[in-house]
Amino acid sequence: MISEPQSTRPLLSLPLFRPNLDVTFKGWQGGAIYIQNLVRILSHLDEAERPSIIVLTDGEIDTPIIRTLFAEAAVGGVLKPSGYPMALKPHLLKALLDEKGQPSQAATTYLLSRVTTTFPVFRTMLNWPFGLHWIPDFQHKHLPGMFDAAELQRRDDDFMTMAYGRKYLLLSSQSALNDLRMFYPGAKAKTFVWSFTSSLNAALAATADPRPQFNLPEKYLFAPNQFWKHKDHRTLFEAVGLLNQRGLKVTLACTGNSVDFRHPAYFAELQAFVQSSGLQERIKFLGTVPHDTLLQLIRFAAGVVQPSLFEGWSTVVEDAKALGRPMILSDLDVHREQAIPEVPFTFYPRGNAAALADVIAAQWEQLSAGPAPAQEAKAALAHAARTKQSAKDFLSILNQIRTGA
Repeated sequence: MISEPQSTRPLLSLPLFRPNLDVTFKGWQGGAIYIQNLVRILSHLDEAERPSIIVLTDGEIDTPIIRTLFAEAAVGGVLKPSGYPMALKPHLLKALLDEKGQPSQAATTYLLSRVTTTFPVFRTMLNWPFGLHWIPDFQHKHLPGMFDAAELQRRDDDFMTMAYGRKYLLLSSQSALNDLRMFYPGAKAKTFVWSFTSSLNAALAATADPRPQFNLPEKYLFAPNQFWKHKDHRTLFEAVGLLNQRGLKVTLACTGNSVDFRHPAYFAELQAFVQSSGLQERIKFLGTVPHDTLLQLIRFAAGVVQPSLFEGWSTVVEDAKALGRPMILSDLDVHREQAIPEVPFTFYPRGNAAALADVIAAQWEQLSAGPAPAQEAKAALAHAARTKQSAKDFLSILNQIRTGA
């Protein structure tokens, strides 16, 4: 049986199996980063207060996300959805194996009975008694043209069930909470708002200039985002083209997955636009890069641009905030919600290439290539404080669910 000290802490189960978390296996990088970051910041809480986490998965133990999660201090074990243990930390080895070293069904049943909440729950065909459902955003309500009819209906059905038929619901921003109240008035689920912080840790990465590797000039703008249509790279590329026509030679570096499963031709269309506009020297496609390379590209950029037409809570913005780099953002409510006084933020009307070009032109001379050690150090202090508060906020949610508050 599990020791008493272990039983006094909240127990969180992460259901990384289909169909609940299918998006993790279908190229949504933000979903995987979100989960890894949640586990990481909870692991940094003092041992006496941090929750214990078990991962439930139908994947392989050597799946990258599973390996990454199991390495974090808060994760005690990886189990199949049935409860059969695949990998266990020492305290759970003692608790879940019998005297012959074999899994104990009684001990596993006891462990699973102690789960405070199962999170994140994306879909509603599975109904955990204490499941914490997560709606990252309400993009399909604001941009229905980005989805086919079947996906629109599925989202509406799931969100309706979550809002009116389930007990707990988590949103990523105040903006999303406003949308919930507008689109699903009188929602009955107890609703929490929790916003994540960046998983980039600048203190662990020595400064290393990425420009020679990617043949970038000394000064460049950076747009790190998957090439999904709602990220609106087209407006940003048009703005670079307008600047080029004015004689202002701005180089834009782009990273991110090129596959948009809803709009498979989108990346090819962007490449064709760059080619036909003669912008091959101005717009650089760098592909998908590791986190340490991403950190350096942000660190050395003169500024980070986020032209998205919709966001739930932007990882790009959080990463740039963590490193203190100036940002030029579309005027989404959630972008404004993410702004902090320690970092320069500028907004422009979303989808307006001319306005974006004007903002870049007005700032280009004063923007300086990184790194900027003093600004980064200031941002790092603010980031550490936000991360600590974020962990405590999530712990508070777990404790509210555990006590029924």
